[in-house]
Amino acid sequence: MEHKLQLIKKIAPDLTEEMIKRYRVLKTVRLLQPCGRRLVVLSLGMTERTVRSEIERLSAQALVHISKIGMSLTEEGMEVLEGLETIFSALTGLSILEERLTDALGAQKVFIAQGDSDSSERAQKEMGQLAARVLSENTTEDLRIAIAGGSAMAELVQAAPESAVPMAKMVLPARGSIGRRLELQADTLAARLAEKLQADYRLLHLPDNLSPRVLEEMKKDPDISETIAEMEQANILLLGVGNALELAEKRRLDEAVRKQLEKDNAVAEACGYYFDGAGKVVYETRSIGIDFNDIDKMDCIILVAGGKKKAESLLAVSHSIPNGIFVTDEGAALEMLRLAGK
Repeated sequence: MEHKLQLIKKIAPDLTEEMIKRYRVLKTVRLLQPCGRRLVVLSLGMTERTVRSEIERLSAQALVHISKIGMSLTEEGMEVLEGLETIFSALTGLSILEERLTDALGAQKVFIAQGDSDSSERAQKEMGQLAARVLSENTTEDLRIAIAGGSAMAELVQAAPESAVPMAKMVLPARGSIGRRLELQADTLAARLAEKLQADYRLLHLPDNLSPRVLEEMKKDPDISETIAEMEQANILLLGVGNALELAEKRRLDEAVRKQLEKDNAVAEACGYYFDGAGKVVYETRSIGIDFNDIDKMDCIILVAGGKKKAESLLAVSHSIPNGIFVTDEGAALEMLRLAGK
C-alpha cells in the first residue's frame, strides 16, 4: 500500500500536497481544540489566509465545528482523521522514518509526531496523544501501571480519554514525587490517570536524596511498604527521558555529584537513574521507586520524549531498554539516526 501511495504522490504531487495540507490542519485542530484560527496559524506556520480557506472547507464538510469558544472536530471529523492516519503517515514519510528508527534503537515499536517539540507545542501534544493511544492498546483491567513525572507524562495523561469501565487495576507513581510543580509530579499524574482509567491508585510523598538511614526508616512505614509492594508488581512503565546534567542541576544534586556525572559523561536521566552514552547507569538517586534492574520483567515500557536536544539522551536509554516502545518526534528521530550513523 505504501508503495502505491508513493506512486500516487509522483503522478499527482499537487493533489497529494493539498491533501496533506488539509490533513495537517484537521490534525492540528484536534490537538489544540478548542482553539482559534490564529493558534493554528502559529502552530503550522501557514498563512492566515490559507488556514482560513482550509477551515472553511472542513467546516462545510461538517468535519470542523466553529463556536464562540473556538474550533473543534466533529464526531465525523474524528472518524475521518483516525481513518486516514496510516495513509498520511506513508505520504509524509513518517512511516518510513518510524521503521528506520525502530531498527536503529532495537525497539519494539516507534511512533513519531510531526515537528520538533523543542519549539512546537503542537508536537508535544501529538506525542501525548500517540502515547495515550499506545497505552490504551496495551493495558487491561488486571494490570498495574507505574508512571514517572514530567511534562511528557503530563501530556499523556491530558490526552488519555475518560473511560466508563475499568481499564487498569492500579496506577502508581514510578518514584517518589520531586520538584516544585505539583502538576508534573508522579503522584499527581498517577492520581489523574487512575481517575481517567477507572483504576485504584497509590501515592508516594517522598523527596530525592534521603540519607540511607532515613530511606530505610521510610521503607518500614506501612503505607509506603504497601506502595512498594504494588510497584514491584507493575506491568506497564510510562517513562520520560531527560538530559542528565540539566536535571542534576534542576534537582539540586550536590556539586560533587554533578561534577562526577560530568566526568562519567552522563547524558540521560530516567526515573532517578543517570546513564552514560552507552546506556550504563553511572549514578542512582537515593529515593524509592521502580528498580531498573527489574524492568525487563514488565510487559510493556513506553518511553515518551521529543525534541532534537533529547536525541542523545533517548539513544543512551535505548541501550538499557532495547525492547521498549518509543514515542518521539521528527526532531529527535532525525537527530538520533544521525548520531547512530543510520
